[in-house]
Amino acid sequence: MRVALVHFLSPVKNTNHKGILQKLESAVINKGFQIDIFNAMTDSSTMRLTGYDYISIIVPSSPLFGSKLPEKFDEILDNCGNLTSKKGCALVVKSGFSSWKTCSNLMAAMEKQGVFLDYFDVVENPDHAAYVGKKIG
Repeated sequence: MRVALVHFLSPVKNTNHKGILQKLESAVINKGFQIDIFNAMTDSSTMRLTGYDYISIIVPSSPLFGSKLPEKFDEILDNCGNLTSKKGCALVVKSGFSSWKTCSNLMAAMEKQGVFLDYFDVVENPDHAAYVGKKIG
């Protein structure tokens, strides 16, 4: 199965984000799946998700309060190809009081694009990401 992991994180600035992405990637590879990781902010012009069987999107939560998704979230998903009837999961990196509300907003936005969600979670740290990675696919 081909898995696309689309992230709105900043692994260069935040080592926690980098560790989470690495643990997710290794867990998916250990399941025997092929995974490609896309940074939505830098790869948005070349990102085509039509050829993937499973779409996983991970976003950061707001630092304290609020549950907004990243800017241009809908625009980026609109331009990445046909996502209708693809399986996927919604993941949020915990960093505030409203992480679950952000997860709910992410799920609604993905379902609006036609993605069938079979898993969602709030990732707390890299060790938790290793557990979450086993659920992807």
